[in-house]
Amino acid sequence: MVEPLSVVAGAVTTLIVPKVLEKVVEKVGEKIGEAAWEKSGQAIQTARETVQSKLQAAGTGGLLARAQANPTEANMQVLQAELVSQMETDQEFTAQLQELVNQIQSQSPAVQVILDRLGVRGKLEVGKITQVKEGKSSDKQLIGRNWQVGGDAKVGDITQENRGGN
Repeated sequence: MVEPLSVVAGAVTTLIVPKVLEKVVEKVGEKIGEAAWEKSGQAIQTARETVQSKLQAAGTGGLLARAQANPTEANMQVLQAELVSQMETDQEFTAQLQELVNQIQSQSPAVQVILDRLGVRGKLEVGKITQVKEGKSSDKQLIGRNWQVGGDAKVGDITQENRGGN
């Protein structure tokens, strides 16, 4: 399935700006994220070089440098808009970026997270939770990290299932 240009551009923008990628790794989880992005490192570097080369040729190479130095939402949106513009006029560039995003996604584990960063002041009651993982053996399941409960907490049965994969 071919993704819309803005989706591909958004994924590429997130992956090629190191400070943004570091935040993604932080959110995913330290060890999980490090392993995933180390495995995808060559594809990420290739994507960065492909984008830099295209932007240089178009006379807009400074956009990537600006986003890397200061990854504000505005700078990221400008970079993403320029990528979409370049992709609209160059099907080969679009195909290269789509392939790199697909490669990175296939190498990265999926992470299922339930009840993360939960803050409760009063009473909390959670029923039965079942988390099912089907996919790669590198996929991770996480339940109940970073809770702050200032009252009573009652949690029902929690089940994690791993249904194989490679």
